[in-house]
Amino acid sequence: MTERPLKPLPPARQVALEALFRCLHDKQDVQAALDVALSSGLIDGRDVGLATELTYGYLRLKGRIEYVLSRFLKDPGKLTPKMRLAMGVAAYEILFLDRVPAYASVDWAVEFSKSKPGARLSGLFNAVLRRVSELGEKAHDPDYYRKDASKPEFITRWYSCPQWLADLWWRTYGEETALKYLEAQVCPPALGFNLYGHPDVDELYAEISGWPELVDIDGLSFALPAGTVFDDEPEPPMARQSFAARQAIEALSPETWPTPVWDACAGRGGKTRILLEKGIDVFASDPHRGRLAALNRELPGVETFEANAATDVPLRQPGTILLDMPCSGLGVLSRRPDTKWKRTTSDLADLTRLQDEILENAVAQVKPGGRIVVITCTLNPDENEGLIKRFLAAHPEVALEREWTTPPDSELNEFFFGALLSVK
Repeated sequence: MTERPLKPLPPARQVALEALFRCLHDKQDVQAALDVALSSGLIDGRDVGLATELTYGYLRLKGRIEYVLSRFLKDPGKLTPKMRLAMGVAAYEILFLDRVPAYASVDWAVEFSKSKPGARLSGLFNAVLRRVSELGEKAHDPDYYRKDASKPEFITRWYSCPQWLADLWWRTYGEETALKYLEAQVCPPALGFNLYGHPDVDELYAEISGWPELVDIDGLSFALPAGTVFDDEPEPPMARQSFAARQAIEALSPETWPTPVWDACAGRGGKTRILLEKGIDVFASDPHRGRLAALNRELPGVETFEANAATDVPLRQPGTILLDMPCSGLGVLSRRPDTKWKRTTSDLADLTRLQDEILENAVAQVKPGGRIVVITCTLNPDENEGLIKRFLAAHPEVALEREWTTPPDSELNEFFFGALLSVK
């Protein structure tokens, strides 16, 4: 008797598993990994949202999911990485996606388990995932994760994070604030976007500014609740932009900065866009050609050049240098949840050395009487307040005008640090 052929893996699950494997095992950035998987042609527009939710949702709650599975698996390490991912993604669906029936999640995962010939995993997958589906509300009760756990073990299970990260925040910010940061990073971020340069800016602004669900508005930037999906987004689409990043810029009074402004770590130009909106003379650079190409597509007419902010000289002498610093990204784990599973404490030390080098170059390039603006998207004092303190100690000609951090109770679920420095 011939065996029946395996059912094809549903496209959204196939894309999510491919993206997660590339992200966690090949160490790709999660969005880059997802973009590659989505470009495979395996998926239509209706499934893109589900694939994205599975990818990011699993990464946010990976620690919680792995603990649940460990209650029913004697030896998870015997599963191959792809099989562990498949079981984990199916468990995520069962526990956190109400609109997907549990039997459908069990079905595709069991079918996928048969793709490893001779392993006889289908019975294991079926038994474990059915046990997961029987947990009900227990899986959403913190007490379930306290079983036989010390307080640090509970924290890492429930808040789905590595121990070193919880320890860092607890030690630095105290229990109350650390818990707010931990809670924020297991939640999706607010949806932020900016209308500057959109051909229908006036019409869209009038419509969106009246929406009752609007979280916040500043200039042409908006924040909507996490999970907001546009039924019919305009063409061209609105530029996605972290509203918390906008708040960091605004807190440092950009209208007062001497010009021109050199956006020396510009990336795709999110901060450049804000300055253009305000009518500020800005030119931009980044060491990555791909990011500069994206900036030029989205903001045509901006003067750009390829440069390393730690070593290179700008095209013209700036009155202000804006440094959106390379950092550990611990303030935006809601948006980049893969970071917490990839970073190590040694990474943090390497980043602080790079930041020191960038600041040293900036002070050599800025005009006398100018400003240096430092922005990070991390929650690590060595990359924030410690960075500024070290720099000021080495440069008596530089003064701190202002420091700012996103409030820990922000409903945006993203956290930025900013400092405004004046140079004599």
